[in-house]
Amino acid sequence: MRFYKFSFVIIMLILSFTIVINSNEAHGKSHEERQLEEFIKGNDYIPAEKAIVEFEEKYGGKVNLPKKLPFEPSHRFGNIDEEGRLKLHFMRPGKIDKYPTLDFVFYVMPEIDLDLFINASDKVYTLKSGEKAYYRQQHKHFHSLAFTGNKLGYHFGSNPDNIDLDSFIQIAESIR
Repeated sequence: MRFYKFSFVIIMLILSFTIVINSNEAHGKSHEERQLEEFIKGNDYIPAEKAIVEFEEKYGGKVNLPKKLPFEPSHRFGNIDEEGRLKLHFMRPGKIDKYPTLDFVFYVMPEIDLDLFINASDKVYTLKSGEKAYYRQQHKHFHSLAFTGNKLGYHFGSNPDNIDLDSFIQIAESIR
């Protein structure tokens, strides 16, 4: 009988300890924090600064970033995609039922690769630098701008409800 009581106490201690550990793990991070971690992992993102260095080393040039962004991001991620383009993702996560997540995805590539993002139906604008910028409204929920500068191609897009064409032009012209 004594053995069973001792075993019961040991089992209860183990179960209690396990429940406390699992409870701390479950409540240690918010739903939004866990979603963000999954998002980073699912996109193979690394810190933007590290991705920029990798791209610059690969292509031997300096990446110029926009001085103006459509919002102040709290997170900056990046990676080099399968085609060798630098993908930078600027984000300010939202809160459920309070405010939406804001995203701005920005690609940098060798100038020659920009042709993949330009077609005859694009509207052409001239930036202050004299470079041509190619604007496209893909559908009512997405528009984009593509242009060259410093021997690199730049391409970014967004929902037009969040960022308008004038803001796109300002962002492009802020890259020096």
